[in-house]
Amino acid sequence: MKLETRKDFGWPATSARSAPCNQGLVVHYDGSNQGLASKDHSACRSYWKSTRAFHMKSNGWLDIGYSYGVCPHGVVFEGRGWAREQAAQPGGNTTWTSVTFMSGPAEDPTPAQIEAFKELRAWLRGKGVGSGIRGHRDFVSTSCPGDRLYRLVKSGALGASPSGSPTPSTGGSGKGTEGVNPVIGLKKGDSGERVKALQALLEYAGFGKHLGAAGVDGVYGPATAEALRQARKSVGSEAKSGYGDKVTGWAYAQLMVAVARKQGKK
Repeated sequence: MKLETRKDFGWPATSARSAPCNQGLVVHYDGSNQGLASKDHSACRSYWKSTRAFHMKSNGWLDIGYSYGVCPHGVVFEGRGWAREQAAQPGGNTTWTSVTFMSGPAEDPTPAQIEAFKELRAWLRGKGVGSGIRGHRDFVSTSCPGDRLYRLVKSGALGASPSGSPTPSTGGSGKGTEGVNPVIGLKKGDSGERVKALQALLEYAGFGKHLGAAGVDGVYGPATAEALRQARKSVGSEAKSGYGDKVTGWAYAQLMVAVARKQGKK
């Protein structure tokens, strides 16, 4: 997978909140034809920059609205990135991951663009994202992602396995991202952004109160361990002492069930 990161565009890390975004992918498109397939790839980069500027200046959003974009030349562009709240599909901005095709209503996606989407999906599936694929119009009344793309969504054509590798290779100066789940493997004593992501998931699961006054502070201490233990207990785990001290694969799966149950009630 050819990936151009925020760093490649000179953008700082997004300030969007951490969110599960693990139900699947939501397909979007631009409201007007772009003609990027017949232009040099530099036009795609300019489009991505101008889209972010428009979203921030005209819409007043804190960042570009999408998680990712795929260009007609088969390159994935990082927007807000994975596991960050979006401004793309109301009702699914914290539970689904948005991907916009850089095309318009009268433009068919290129084979390279479809392949890039499949590679991105395979990579995100490795991080724990679900298999679902929806269109923007499945959330609100809109023409997005256009009839041509929506047919691909409904037919299941976008859900096929990619022919290439989902492992990111950067197209610019960025270093890429490891294709592993960033939460699994965390343990008491750890700290940093990955721990913040875990704590945000615990909040979405309804166990934020166990984090105490510190809340999402990026420190995996006794409070975070207890919140995870309680989340596991809520879905039927024995949840013995120490069951929140490390995020095993099974602990992560149980936490995701707790998140789904809590969010499904809203």
